Amino acid sequence: MLYLITYSINKDKDHTSLHNAIKNAGEAWWHYIDTTWIIKTTESATEISNRLLPYIEKPDDSLLVIKVDPSVGNKQGWLPQKAWDWINENGH
Repeated sequence: MLYLITYSINKDKDHTSLHNAIKNAGEAWWHYIDTTWIIKTTESATEISNRLLPYIEKPDDSLLVIKVDPSVGNKQGWLPQKAWDWINENGH
């Protein structure tokens, strides 16, 4: 399954730990837009969120984890071809 992860970190801090936690949450990941990732994983949205919440400072920061299903063909945007290729290859 693919999940989109996006976040807003309001404090000026190093995001390396959060990025590593996102990378470790799945078997493959895509990251092209600053605070947006797509990961391929067997974990649920709740499991991913629980993994990432220690790196989010509440209530100032935000985190969204949502399942993505590109197989239905309902996707659009302006991305480089390699991004679309990754999404199409990993979305099955």
